[in-house]
Amino acid sequence: MARYDRRKVVVSTNVAETSLTIDGVRLVIDSGLARIPRYDPYRGINTLLIEKISRAAADQRAGRAGRTAPGTCIRLWTEQEHAERPAHELPEVKRLDLAEVVLTLKAAGVQDLRRFRWLEPPDERALAHAEELLLDLGALKPDTTPNTPHAAPVITPLGRRMLAFPLHPRYARMLLAAQDHGCVYQACLVAALTQGRDLFLRQVDKRVKEYREDLLGTEAPSDLFLLMRAWNFAAKNDYRVEACRKLGVHAVTARQVAPLLDQFLRIAREQGLDTQPGRFQDTALQKCVLIGFSDRVARRLDSGTLRCELVHGRRGVLARESVVQQSPLLVAAEVREVGQTGGDTNTILSLATALEPAWLTELFPEDLTRDTRTTYDSTLRRVTAETVVSFRGLALERHRLEPPGRRGGSLARR
Repeated sequence: MARYDRRKVVVSTNVAETSLTIDGVRLVIDSGLARIPRYDPYRGINTLLIEKISRAAADQRAGRAGRTAPGTCIRLWTEQEHAERPAHELPEVKRLDLAEVVLTLKAAGVQDLRRFRWLEPPDERALAHAEELLLDLGALKPDTTPNTPHAAPVITPLGRRMLAFPLHPRYARMLLAAQDHGCVYQACLVAALTQGRDLFLRQVDKRVKEYREDLLGTEAPSDLFLLMRAWNFAAKNDYRVEACRKLGVHAVTARQVAPLLDQFLRIAREQGLDTQPGRFQDTALQKCVLIGFSDRVARRLDSGTLRCELVHGRRGVLARESVVQQSPLLVAAEVREVGQTGGDTNTILSLATALEPAWLTELFPEDLTRDTRTTYDSTLRRVTAETVVSFRGLALERHRLEPPGRRGGSLARR
């Protein structure tokens, strides 16, 4: 940086901790915070979260002052708090979702990720989760090569197309699907809306709720559709705080969606997708959300509660503010763990979209299974049997068989 006779003020991100030396810096004022890339389990993507830095990062920042002459560092937190901070940051491979990395390595020909020479080996659960997600998205498939019973999944042609998008695989898959369904612009808006903090303010009074219901409506096939309506309202009102507050919308968050939308649209155009914001069918966008979040398909357990069963054997509760409470089948773009009294946790499903069972048959025929299950009814003193249609372990339909087959009876007696 050039020398000047007048005093200089340098505003920097944490990039300057280790990679930049500016001659003449005598004073560093450290906020103790940084935007750190980390896996956001709510949205299932990597994001930048504002967090407290480690002691090692603080030492690096202090070292920016006085490199060529004596200097001073002022830290905006207490010495006691400093002692309680972690000594070092976790390596990125330990705190990020590995789906993008795994897809890149598979495209490069790395078959066995467990034998790959990682500089810092990732957690086994993180690797398994990344592979499971990529399998669900269709980016990977089981290796069916003969005589390889324990072969690792291999990349698919679809996975190679997804790799061309500098996005999380969820959204790359959703945008590719949106091209087929004629709603790329709307899919980009959904992607932008689900990246940051909640658009809606949660603690609002009755007047705000009534105004929101009058303007946005109370019926929609997806919670995401209400977000889209709210953001369009904020954009038309130039993100004015007064107008947004009246609707119960966070004005700063709404403003931050605009550049994200432009970024997603630019990426889509660079990959040859049609980004014109034309008319579209609601069902088209619903299917695209399903394709991007198919690992979060859920079925309502009963009509009297909001309890749900998800694919892969998980349980959750649909958010009370969701507009799709009448739908027996749904997919959630956000899943979060909420603590309860007594130490238990609830899995809350939000940003939900209603589904039709036929869409699973249309879009994921290979993931549907039909099994005959038998049980012994001690009250009736007889074996009962039923046919169960499941999607990735989630039972969708049950049909009782009368009488149970001979094979079913023998299995039940074992």
